[in-house]
Amino acid sequence: MDLIIYYSRTNNTKEVAELIAEEKNAELLEIKDKKSRSGPFGYVIGAIDSFRGKKTGINYEKNDLSKYDTVYIGTPVWASKPTPAIVQFIEENDFSGTNVVTFATFMGSGGESTITAMNNRIKDKGGKIKRSFAFRMTGNDKKQLVQEALNDD
Repeated sequence: MDLIIYYSRTNNTKEVAELIAEEKNAELLEIKDKKSRSGPFGYVIGAIDSFRGKKTGINYEKNDLSKYDTVYIGTPVWASKPTPAIVQFIEENDFSGTNVVTFATFMGSGGESTITAMNNRIKDKGGKIKRSFAFRMTGNDKKQLVQEALNDD
């Protein structure tokens, strides 16, 4: 069994996570940021927090990641970095021996740097990165992007 973990502000990452879960017949786990990130002001503050590497309070259902075959972790790209909620989740969890696939959704740029930052943090926590994807959301079919990305699994 696989687990798909994600944080989403505008539902793009949520939709991708749901499509991956559907393709993989996997469980979903949403990370919720305790800080309001809604609206344009929330977006700007979120980008600044990401850029500065600030921590944030999060809510989620605790899970033993080692019981899953593969754990997928998804985040939107904010200021070319993963969101504070996903950084916090990685910091709070033990990835020892866990197979991980990371993915990021973005509108402009920063997908590669976000993936690199996530992968480095997960490796530091003992995780094994199997693969990574970055999905540009503008003008692309999410279902097709997911199917193409998972084609090699």
